[in-house]
Amino acid sequence: MKNPGLPRRQGHRRTAVTASVLLLPLAVSTLSACSDDDGATNPPPTASPAATASGARCVTDRPADDKGPDAKPRAKAAYTVDDKTVKAKSHKEFKTTKRDESALLVSGSGKLTTRDAKIIKHGGTSSLTASDGHGLNAAALARDGGTLTMSGGRMSTQDKGSIGVFAAGKDAKATLSSGGIRTHGASAHGVAAAHGGTLDLTYVEIDTAAAQAAPVAVGPGGGKVTVSGGTMTSAGCGSPGVQTEGDVSLSQTLFDLANSEAFTVEAGGSLSLKDVRASAAAGGVVLRGDGDGDTSYRMTGGAVQASDGDIFAVQQADADIELSGGADVKTKDGKLLRVTDKGTAKFRANGEKLKGSVAVTKGSSATLDLTGSTDLDGKIVGAASLTLGPRTQWSVSGDSALKGLKLADGAKVSDVIVGNGHTVTYDKASSPDLHGKKFQLEGGGTLKPA
Repeated sequence: MKNPGLPRRQGHRRTAVTASVLLLPLAVSTLSACSDDDGATNPPPTASPAATASGARCVTDRPADDKGPDAKPRAKAAYTVDDKTVKAKSHKEFKTTKRDESALLVSGSGKLTTRDAKIIKHGGTSSLTASDGHGLNAAALARDGGTLTMSGGRMSTQDKGSIGVFAAGKDAKATLSSGGIRTHGASAHGVAAAHGGTLDLTYVEIDTAAAQAAPVAVGPGGGKVTVSGGTMTSAGCGSPGVQTEGDVSLSQTLFDLANSEAFTVEAGGSLSLKDVRASAAAGGVVLRGDGDGDTSYRMTGGAVQASDGDIFAVQQADADIELSGGADVKTKDGKLLRVTDKGTAKFRANGEKLKGSVAVTKGSSATLDLTGSTDLDGKIVGAASLTLGPRTQWSVSGDSALKGLKLADGAKVSDVIVGNGHTVTYDKASSPDLHGKKFQLEGGGTLKPA
């Protein structure tokens, strides 16, 4: 993929300050204001990626809602299609300024096609739960079997919970090509799906300006989202490029996240990337569970670069992470992989160049399987097991302690581990290949049983 650089935030001039000092000179756009839960606009905080990554200031989560359980609301819209097929005239304007009302709604057997439409949505939601789960107050809503097809056009939303395009319910689908979406309110994602809805985006530009507003989101009940090309930017606190409880596939898309991690995968969610490039201020990928929620992340080629925070943070989840095709993952200051809160991580890399340490807290676990020509430069601490292939290499950057060490067929300690003067210990019972032996490492240092 030819690298066209990161997207420019619509309507803003770029600052001269870069997001990181990593391989790509990816600039952070001038920050837009963050809106609070009542829709009020406040100046954004001075970017402090470390605070964001640790959760001290910006946490990627839905703001608190006092409207109770995820009840399905009655859908209202200024323009409705519910049992027929409609092709709107080009450049048609859809607009609403009412609370809890969409500019357009397609439901049941209805089908609506627009070209170069202008969609304007003002007015906040009365329930963030209903907005995230069922599309209440979305500018454009496909619901309960409705099909929406949009080509070109521009969309703008204001106020809390004013999501751009939402597909809610089984067989509901929205297909977008070209065009752009800009949202300004808190919890106003660019596009979202829930309860089995489907979204298909091709070369769409999405820009969100406020807190808890991911450009792409999949909420309760899951859904399926496919994104090809396009640019996605966010300025608000806790607004990753993708936040998903469903299945999201991205290809050749650019992300610029000024106050968040790059991606968040919730319990039950999966995220697959091919030749995607992301620059984030506060970490790379968060995989978060609820004790028994599986999450998965696949990355082929592309890049995820963070100016601070961990590249992969597994929190309570049962996470499966796979890198291949020369995926470039880097952070200025953080771990390659951190597993906490009784999380489990399966980490696989084939032919990758990896830099950063692995930290696994008590009660958590991780297995790392390095194959092909993968190189790892870092230390490993905690309940982590490591498998090294014959063409891999681990350059130890600090004293390390492994739960288990396995050498794949043809791999030798002297060939695959460079000690750099450090000590590596392993658990004998979990490392039968080593027979409890002590090894002197290339470059100095020792591998020995704990």
